[in-house]
Amino acid sequence: SSNDVSSYFPVVSPLFTFLYKCIHNRYLYFARHINRYFGAKVTDEAQNKREQLPVEKNNACKKYISTQSALQTHKSQPKQAPINPESGGLFHRSFNATDFGESYFQTSSHINQYFKSQSELDEDTDGNHMTKMNPGSLKTLERTKTVSFMDCLLHPTSAIPDLLGSYLKAGTMSQTNKPKTAMTPPQAMINKKLVLSHRKAEEMTLGLLGSLGLASSPQAFVTCIEALNEHLIRYPSCKALIWQELQAAVRESLALIGYVDPVKGRGIRVLSIDGGGTRGVVPLQFLKLLEEETGKKIHQLFDYICGVSTGAILAFMLGLARFSLEECADMYRRFGSEVFRQNPLVGTVKMGWSHSYYNTETWEAILQEKLGGRLLIKTARDELSPKVSAVSAVVNWGTSPKAFVFRNYNHKPGCLSRYAGASGCQMWQAVRASSAAPGYFQEFTLQSDIHQDGGILLNNPCALAVHESRLLWPNQHFQCVLSLGTGRYDNVKRGPATSTSLRAKISNLICSATDTEGVHTLLDDLLAPNVYFRFNPMLSAQVSLDENRPGALDLLQRDTQNYLERNRNKLARLCLVLGAERSSVSRTKDWMSERAWEMKQRLM
Repeated sequence: SSNDVSSYFPVVSPLFTFLYKCIHNRYLYFARHINRYFGAKVTDEAQNKREQLPVEKNNACKKYISTQSALQTHKSQPKQAPINPESGGLFHRSFNATDFGESYFQTSSHINQYFKSQSELDEDTDGNHMTKMNPGSLKTLERTKTVSFMDCLLHPTSAIPDLLGSYLKAGTMSQTNKPKTAMTPPQAMINKKLVLSHRKAEEMTLGLLGSLGLASSPQAFVTCIEALNEHLIRYPSCKALIWQELQAAVRESLALIGYVDPVKGRGIRVLSIDGGGTRGVVPLQFLKLLEEETGKKIHQLFDYICGVSTGAILAFMLGLARFSLEECADMYRRFGSEVFRQNPLVGTVKMGWSHSYYNTETWEAILQEKLGGRLLIKTARDELSPKVSAVSAVVNWGTSPKAFVFRNYNHKPGCLSRYAGASGCQMWQAVRASSAAPGYFQEFTLQSDIHQDGGILLNNPCALAVHESRLLWPNQHFQCVLSLGTGRYDNVKRGPATSTSLRAKISNLICSATDTEGVHTLLDDLLAPNVYFRFNPMLSAQVSLDENRPGALDLLQRDTQNYLERNRNKLARLCLVLGAERSSVSRTKDWMSERAWEMKQRLM
């Protein structure tokens, strides 16, 4: 009945109160034991409460038989505020109920402090509990985002990264309290946890090698070396790249002081190419046949290549830039379509204004596009590159022009060349200076020197090539000296026995200055027949330097082909001479001479 129920509840309420008090008191005993285990101190309030336990137990027993007023008295007591987690103990108490959120934060803070870790937890979105940082931490608080299993199922895109991020943060935050010691760059690199890919490691290797050249002091250089060593320890696969780069740098340094590699064959093999403008298709056609007969590229067949004007173009494109013969042929076709094409009226005005009939800027743009701005001495880094030179004429040194040699090498100390030269110029600049034909292009100014076409002095540079190669390999004999001309034309008709015109006088002066057969006659007498070879076809018509008519160029190629057919035996003999390999005795002598040269340099 209702009366029985109403009479029962006053008794049940004190019973629940009694049970709660008993459980709560046991909780305090348990908390004190845990606090003592972890070395924490029990708060004064908890200690006082423990001393009053018998009194509270007796009061609870009396309330077991009390009426409804005992429950009202209990409810009317003021509710105590939860004890702050910073009370110092692992567990804490509340009067009415135990807030497990507080206990969680208090437990986590104490455990983190026990293990000397740093875990920073902010106030939860549903609660009002805030934990402070561990003692000694100076970092700002971070809000921890709890991710449940249901969140991972419902929102896998956002929940799973949050879960992984919180786990990674928990692993890395334990190291933030440790003092950071100053480390040198090598130590920082060897302790770096990030593993680079092979491409990134090679890029880093090139950066460290570049820093060696930028070191401003010996101490900085040593630091860069240490960083490079630590990088090799961490990424041993980069040893091959470093070896290549260091070997190339050493080769460049040796070239600067005059060291050269031994010759490739039994002796010195020299290639010399005359000047002649668009008539450069003549030696180009011969070189194409030579590659077909020997099965090797031009830069593999010769130790020294020299050219002037159009010959300098071929020497640099084949010996240094490694263009194919087809690409060189396309280059000459561009001469006729872009460079040697000008309106007569505009050309006449330009001739009076800048002493150049054609557009010099167009010619320079083509050279920069094909050859680039690489320094000549930098090409010595490649062990397969031959020694290459281009000849120009400096016209502001005294009263007469002087020959100037653009080299990708230097001579040894004490071995002075008869010709001035430089190896620190760019490739396109060397060709531009060597091909600055008067009246066709403007003079080229380089480092206060005015350069013109080298053909006005040495249109056949074969003698210069012999002189330069003799200085490079003084103890070697010549295996082959090949001289290629751009064709010659001789009108056998006899003119009238009257005074010549002004035009004829100027033409005779130019022909005598650009004569190539005088050098040929001299070398033919000095060198053995199986060493010196000269190919210079006789043309059936006069071809100018700036010839751009397709019919004239086709006639030029036919004359060259007919000449090569008539000299087939001479060409076969040349191929046999070029194909002779170096003997084992010669290689041994080269090795011994290299060691002797090194010892001599050490003693100097």
